Amino acid sequence: MKCPECGGEIGFSYITPTRNYRIENDIIIRDDAWTGPQHDESYLSFQCTEDTEHNIDTPEISEWSEKIEHDFYESEVETL
Repeated sequence: MKCPECGGEIGFSYITPTRNYRIENDIIIRDDAWTGPQHDESYLSFQCTEDTEHNIDTPEISEWSEKIEHDFYESEVETL
């Protein structure tokens, strides 16, 4: 798939959110402003490989990226 702005390839990254902790009275406590499944789960982030700031939000790319996500999670790709 090609970037609608420059024609560069569309690639993706597997994002694993960082979690922060602190120690309080010898107890480990989660120390993030945002927690929960919508903030903690890993996800794929699609972007132009030439410039990550390019706007690739088109219906065609959205449909394609959904298929890629499905294939990625259903394949043997190591995600850990």
